[in-house]
Amino acid sequence: MSASYSGLELPARDLFKLSGGVAWLNSAYLGARAIPVAEAAAAAVNRPLSEVEVSDFFTPGDRIRELFSTLVGGDADGVALVPSASYGVATAVSALGTGPGDKVLMLDEQFPAMVYPYTERGAEPVYVKRPLDDDWTAAVLDRLDESISVVSAPACHWTDGTRLDLAVVGAAAREVGARLVLDLSQSLGMAPFEAAAIRPDFVVCVGYKWLLGAPGMSYLWASPENRDGRPLDANWMARAGSEDFSRVNEYRWELASGARRYDAGQTWNLWLSEAACAGLEIVAGVGADRLQAYSGLLTDHLAKEAAALGLVAPGPQFRSAHLLGLRLPEGADPRSLVAELAERKVHVSVRGNSVRVSAHMWNTRDDIDRLLEGLAAWVG
Repeated sequence: MSASYSGLELPARDLFKLSGGVAWLNSAYLGARAIPVAEAAAAAVNRPLSEVEVSDFFTPGDRIRELFSTLVGGDADGVALVPSASYGVATAVSALGTGPGDKVLMLDEQFPAMVYPYTERGAEPVYVKRPLDDDWTAAVLDRLDESISVVSAPACHWTDGTRLDLAVVGAAAREVGARLVLDLSQSLGMAPFEAAAIRPDFVVCVGYKWLLGAPGMSYLWASPENRDGRPLDANWMARAGSEDFSRVNEYRWELASGARRYDAGQTWNLWLSEAACAGLEIVAGVGADRLQAYSGLLTDHLAKEAAALGLVAPGPQFRSAHLLGLRLPEGADPRSLVAELAERKVHVSVRGNSVRVSAHMWNTRDDIDRLLEGLAAWVG
């Protein structure tokens, strides 16, 4: 944990570059630009070439692995650096040998990055229909049986934040011999996660949403028993002994130990790495427990007040603290809602039939009240 942010007072709006009057309630789409992240990226871009040393190709990545491992509750040796969630999922699919004849259990309307890597390799998706009572955990358990090879799931649905109990799902998957691949792009850092309790085979997460990094840097964590697979590309830096640049001409057939072998080519990116480190320092420093508690105060207020406008949120036992979907009335035009809110400098997303509201460390009660004012004007 970064000591410099462990005592950060919330809300921390002054830590972010938010133009005057903007209520950015849209981290599920794109995280706000933190000033330390922007400064770290600018410093890396402007760094004199003569000051770049061989160690700089590895040290930032090692720090990223350390920080990300604290968020996932795993070890740094299990972390690989990848450019996207879909790349991470494809790596998991390849390492697990999933393909023709395998059935993969997925949520209905699951984000495509967790679907295409399986179908492109011939596996059959088995979709769990959206439960009317929002209890995704029960719906998954009802469909999970010995015919399922892999459970491919998030911690919460990306359209509305409805949660799964991953500890329960993980235990059930192991009982039937299924592997567990998780996409935590919409939850990691904002909700506590312990790999030891859930025991996933692989975890993937993008860096540019809740983790405050830049597009192009994402993360993969592999469990200890899944660190001997083949990487997707023939990355020379993912080979054993690649730190010795004087011997690059000596071809190395042995892959690096741990999940480093799964690193994508050029994940040593000297600019993205510094931005990613700065973002992870903030989120890891503040802590998932505090971020969950703080964002829950905002979304609980939103859910209560929105109900009077006819916009219904999932029940508190099934919704995420940081990501809340408000269901629109039947026949409503979501484009007109987005336009109404944007005119008020309030930014959210509409996904499916829900207004998707994201609450992070810079958001305030005033942001929520301004959103409610806009919703009331649109409904009226």
